[in-house]
Amino acid sequence: MKLYSNLRKEGIGMKKVFAFLLAVMLLTSVACAWAEGTTEEAVEITFQGIPWGSSIEEVTSWAKENGFQSVYIGSTFSTASFLDDRLITSIKALKGFEIASMPIDAITAVDIQRYVNDLAKRGYGLSTIKKQMRIVTAPLKQAAALHLIPANPAVGIRLPARSNIRQTNQSAEAYSPDEQHALNEVLATMERKGYAAISLMLETGLRAGEVLALRWRDIQLSRRRLIVRATVVRLANKKQSYVQDCAKSESSNRTIPLTPAAVSLLAGLQERQQSEWVFVGDDGQRLSYEALRYQTQCLCREANVEYRGEHVFRHTFATNCYYKGIDIKILSNLLGHADVNITYNIYVHLYGDGFEAMYDALVRNT
Repeated sequence: MKLYSNLRKEGIGMKKVFAFLLAVMLLTSVACAWAEGTTEEAVEITFQGIPWGSSIEEVTSWAKENGFQSVYIGSTFSTASFLDDRLITSIKALKGFEIASMPIDAITAVDIQRYVNDLAKRGYGLSTIKKQMRIVTAPLKQAAALHLIPANPAVGIRLPARSNIRQTNQSAEAYSPDEQHALNEVLATMERKGYAAISLMLETGLRAGEVLALRWRDIQLSRRRLIVRATVVRLANKKQSYVQDCAKSESSNRTIPLTPAAVSLLAGLQERQQSEWVFVGDDGQRLSYEALRYQTQCLCREANVEYRGEHVFRHTFATNCYYKGIDIKILSNLLGHADVNITYNIYVHLYGDGFEAMYDALVRNT
């Protein structure tokens, strides 16, 4: 009660006071719960030692298991439902970095900056670097606010320059109609397991990770649609991949209508296999990124078409949609973009042509 009175005397609003008190209560409960599962020899339990004295990896893993995730809501991820699986992804990516095993109260600004720089060196994109940085800095921000540490060492950390990191928004180069014809002729043979996955990417605009994570429970052939609710995640510079049971982002969770060609493709696959996964390899297991890449390269060689990665199929789908006259807002929803501006910025070269045509029409009519 005295703390409440003092805060009010300082002119702090009621909502902020109650939020602060709630945070204190939450952290106290975390300390008690942590103490129950810890021996006296392992940790000296005090309010000052609630899991801030443990490593970032231990705290995030323990928080996930015990449900104390509010420290990340609003700072790293936007909703609790999306947090569960995204937190697991971030924890897995965190492993292997020196900062993961460092006690929180010993982490300095130099350690955080080194971590950010290492992420860039390992090939992570800017969006991922921001998420990985926040999973480290969110507990530090809370600890500093509650005076568990003298100051937040994350203040002033600089992200790498865009020129020094892998660019995720590369130019949206698509295959030409002639190239698509050559590719489709080879895909029609279905000589390789991955050809069906590539065909579906061309028909739906799915990301490679989304198509590899498809289960039959996600396919509704009778309603001619599929549901995107998972993605396969790869760790940079590692051959590890795993299914994240939520899409790349909240906007990526979406329902996509299936064309007649896509329905026919999926119906044929469903008749021939028993796996829970839609696309499987020769071993009957979920088709891997590596297998899809290799088979895409084989496809391009056989079709005498330049190999441009797997994302080009998504760009080709979007380009085809543009030339069919599909509205950019609908296209944005199909692609799972968070904002229509993202779609426009990627495909501005297409819509730019449209604006020039509109301008020419205006000039002719004046």
